[in-house]
Amino acid sequence: MSTEPDTDDPTPGMVECRVCKTEVPEGEYCGLCGIPLSEHRADGPGWLRATAYSASPGEHLFRPNIVSSLFPHLSPGSRKPFLVGLLVILAALVATSLFRLPAALITVAALGLPLLFLIYLQESDVYDDVPTGTLVATAGLGIGLGVGWVLWTGAVVAQAYDVGLGMGIAGSRILRDGLGVPIGGVILMLVPALVVRLVRPGQREALDGFAIGALGALMFTAAAQMTRLSPQFAGGMIARSRPMNGLIVEAGIRGVAVPLTAAAVGGLIGTVLWFTRPENKKHQHRHYVRLVVAVFALVILVLYAGLGLVDVARMPQLLQLTLHLGVAAAALLALRVGLHLALLHEAHDEILSDQPLLCQHCGHVVPDMAFCVACGAATRASSRSSRQARRDIRPVRVEPGADDA
Repeated sequence: MSTEPDTDDPTPGMVECRVCKTEVPEGEYCGLCGIPLSEHRADGPGWLRATAYSASPGEHLFRPNIVSSLFPHLSPGSRKPFLVGLLVILAALVATSLFRLPAALITVAALGLPLLFLIYLQESDVYDDVPTGTLVATAGLGIGLGVGWVLWTGAVVAQAYDVGLGMGIAGSRILRDGLGVPIGGVILMLVPALVVRLVRPGQREALDGFAIGALGALMFTAAAQMTRLSPQFAGGMIARSRPMNGLIVEAGIRGVAVPLTAAAVGGLIGTVLWFTRPENKKHQHRHYVRLVVAVFALVILVLYAGLGLVDVARMPQLLQLTLHLGVAAAALLALRVGLHLALLHEAHDEILSDQPLLCQHCGHVVPDMAFCVACGAATRASSRSSRQARRDIRPVRVEPGADDA
């Protein structure tokens, strides 16, 4: 019997990943490709990894979580304040509708989510990772284009907004007002991200692109809504004659569905523009992930533009609200899947598997690799500033009894 060691066996503490066929540290997940090291029936295809969302691995990919989808940089402990913020916006929309305060309703609807997103950029260190000039240019372009677009198309759609939701515009103007204006608005909503990508892209990471794309889209939508609905400010603080149902539907569409859809679409496009493949995979299905995410964005764009026909047609108000919220839900799901695929397949930082790193998602000390071997979180799901800070002060192993020596 031979006593020679089996050279095919992995190094102690190392295993071979069943997908990328690379020797990686032991754990629940491969530190290089992020796939579970042990195969389970519920995992689905390896390229998807549906059981663990890359930005929040404790959640299933298809779990409907607005906070982890819309604010992907945040660690689990930082998400609760943003959930509270979303609930405060919703409560404010309901209150302004019940008390028939149209001016306050418009203000909350237009500015609520954009302001919360600006707070997210601060909390997630995007202000540190992305140059201030880039963020200012993105927001400025979005605001300028939003105001300019409404002023230019104001005469076209003024009647539709003046008569209120559900009353419609008849005749040959439906196609022009219901499709032309929304499609033009959707295209302009994406211009800030496109311009920034061409002029000053900076370091390209998928979540940076998401932040820039969503910021530009939210600023455009907020500016457009404030400008378009500003004539209602002259109608007095309390609108006693307006039906309560109409105000509630308007709050749901203007304050919930429209900004959520805009953020999701803009974020998806930004993710596509800033996505990069790893050096060792640049020639392997190089456009696959970018194409899939772009198709998601295109489908949502078509649905979003098609809602213009809903707004000008004579449809029951409840049906209008349902359709708008349905498109918003589809947009958030597409955003979640798009971000997950981008984080799973994009380029990663230098692999230092012999160096320890604290995972901000699960709190374990793991090898410094593209994915946490304990929970599967993508390392790039956290900001560059956070990653650098944790690498500057790495965890140190303390041997038992060392303090007694």
